[in-house]
Amino acid sequence: MLTTIPALIKVLGVFGLILLLNRLRLGLSLCLIIGSLVLGLWMKLGPGQVFGSALHSLSQLQTISLFLIVGSILVISRLMKESRHMDRIVERFAGLSGDERTAGSVLPALIGLLPMPGGALFSAPMVETTFNKCALTGEQQTAVNYWFRHIWEYWWPLYPAVVLAVALLKVETWQFIAVMMPMTLVMIVAGVVFILKPIQLQPVQRKEVFSSSGLKTFLWEIMPILIVVMVIILLEGLTAPLNWAGINISLPGVLSILPGLLVSLIWVVVVNRISLRQLAAAVFDRGILSILLLVAAIMIFQGLMKDSRAVVDIRTELMAYRIPILLVVVIMPFLSGIITGIGIGFVGTSFPLIIPLFPASPLFDFLSYAALAYVFGFMGMMLSPVHLCFLVTKDYFKAGLIDSYRSILKPLLTVMIAAGAFFLISRVF
Repeated sequence: MLTTIPALIKVLGVFGLILLLNRLRLGLSLCLIIGSLVLGLWMKLGPGQVFGSALHSLSQLQTISLFLIVGSILVISRLMKESRHMDRIVERFAGLSGDERTAGSVLPALIGLLPMPGGALFSAPMVETTFNKCALTGEQQTAVNYWFRHIWEYWWPLYPAVVLAVALLKVETWQFIAVMMPMTLVMIVAGVVFILKPIQLQPVQRKEVFSSSGLKTFLWEIMPILIVVMVIILLEGLTAPLNWAGINISLPGVLSILPGLLVSLIWVVVVNRISLRQLAAAVFDRGILSILLLVAAIMIFQGLMKDSRAVVDIRTELMAYRIPILLVVVIMPFLSGIITGIGIGFVGTSFPLIIPLFPASPLFDFLSYAALAYVFGFMGMMLSPVHLCFLVTKDYFKAGLIDSYRSILKPLLTVMIAAGAFFLISRVF
């Protein structure tokens, strides 16, 4: 009788199982693999078909590309941290700014340009030092560090969640960036209005410390970040004229970031005089391998969603039962973000389920649905009680859990309302 259950209920049941197992502290990668197995068998696939689907998903160019890209990002982040390259970036910026509010918000944002698990703990001491002459509560410092640490994660191409979203959506990296970038501006404005503005600072004599030489030094230190962006732009600039001339030379969307990452990695190794032993230790770091296992599990789950025809059946059922697709697109990423507490988690668990529900064309409509889903998943992640950055920041500043949530609730609601407004405006045009 279980096989007569609608596909939508089956998928929601598997989704709930994945989230439940994760709340029971099973690794998210293991939860996804178990969920994939249950889904495949429940959708009447044999064990051999389930295994074949998993093997096929892992052997795809898209999956191999994700391994290379996510691995490169994490290796670069680790090497920059261990070589004190990160410290130098912060020190150089501190020499350019004498304003507490600017430094207190920009320093976490700078650290956020390079994704690190629990990276908010790296910037927390900087925020504390910046505001050491101000009578800020632990909750206020938590809000500043936590909020501005995450302003780039909507679109910055070094974040594994962004890389995975681009891969699953099968769009060009620049297209995703163009759609998501305005949300960073919204997040900055919300943070300034609701987090920075209420902070009462004592009048201070601003020191004019800005200099062209200091700016050059700062730009030199952030070169690994700039390289990635410049290579993406350069490749687009080189291939576009060839495509117009009828010579079709282009990298798949997810691969467009890989050349820049490789150049950036070489730069970091050479400039910081990284030894082969240090490089090998970073490549084979257990934390990096666990993230790559998560990527593999996500791609297996996505493959079984397709091969079991679950997405086709769900679309048919939604039309038959008249369940609002928009409701599913918003709620599933949001819940996934709350439960998993990690960007790659909410993208990996919810996007394979909801992407087939997006309008296939035109591209703008497809991306508008993707943007709405990503923002709500991201806001769920920001509210998650298991988000590592939130936990380490709260503990560092000895802040209360509930009061810390209150300090970010207004800007969170502002971002979600803005995302909904952007989506409604896109429907008009």
